[in-house]
Parts: sequence; C-alpha cells; structure tokens
Amino acid sequence: MKPIDFPESTKVLQKPAEMTDQECSSLPVWNDGKECVSAWKASIKERFTILFTGRVWLGVLSGNTQPPVWVDGCRPFVKAPLKARISDFFKKVVEFIKRTWQSLVNAIKQPDKRKHFIAGFIISLVAGVFMPLLGVVIAMLAGAIKEWWDSRGHGTVEALDFIFTSFGALAALPFSFLIHNLIF
Repeated sequence: MKPIDFPESTKVLQKPAEMTDQECSSLPVWNDGKECVSAWKASIKERFTILFTGRVWLGVLSGNTQPPVWVDGCRPFVKAPLKARISDFFKKVVEFIKRTWQSLVNAIKQPDKRKHFIAGFIISLVAGVFMPLLGVVIAMLAGAIKEWWDSRGHGTVEALDFIFTSFGALAALPFSFLIHNLIF
C-alpha cells in the first residue's frame, strides 16, 4: 500500500535519513498531539487479496515492542452536521469582516492612505465630468499603474494603497454625476 495525502492532514512525517526512498517515503498525517492518522491506498492486487482473505497486515518498525495502533476501513474524520458547518462558515465570514474593517480603520490613520484616497477622488472627479463611470475606471487604473510603478523599485507596493485610491474614485462618483448632469 502507498501512503496518500488527504484534506485533514496537518503535517508530513519525513522518512528516516538512513532509509532509501524504496524502503520508506514521507507520510502525510493528521496529528492532534495525542494520535497520528495516516491514509493508505491499496493497489488493485492488494484490494482483491483483502477482499478474498479479509486480512490486512500491519507492520511497525519499532524493534522490541509495538505502540498502540489501529487499522480501519472507514474514514475516522466525522463531518460536523450541516447546521454546525454553516454556523462555522458564517462565524469565519464575520471574523474576516471584523479583521478587514479593523485593518481599514488602522489604515485610515496613515497619511499615505489619505493621499491615495484624495488622488483617486480628484482623478475620478476630473475625468468623470465627461463620463462619470469612465472617471472611476481611469482613477482605479491610475492606482494600479502607481502600484506597478512601485513594484519596479520606486516605492512600496501595498494592496491598501490601490484600495484607498479605488475608494476615492468611488466617493467621487456621485459628484461626477451631479456635475455631468449640470454641464451636459
């Protein structure tokens, strides 16, 4: 049988240095500090042998004794009920929103982010007088180009810089529509 990776695995146990790749390979396992669980896949021949003999052999390279082990044909990980999984999902979403909000609140305090907001607002407003939605696109494109320029060694690349430029562009949109409708 060959060890296989599985979604619940938390780490990979490496083979002993004195063993060859033919003797042993790395082993993906789920581990909680009390037990390790690994998954193994039987070849077609091994499946038929198990089917007809009803036996699975377990070998442990430990020498004098054998630690407590178990073998099972059923998946040992029990899925939580659907209601619990949905509740957990929404808890994670709420936590993500809280972290994101806190990150934005902290970023607002930075003068650099306020400059990006103002630049996005001005570009969107000036270009948006003629076509309001195009003004937003142009301002966001300007923010993306600025971050690209920074990535070429001319500054520090930050996703929040682009986000604040975009916020400024969107904040100018109602004013662009108002001025556009007054002029045209």
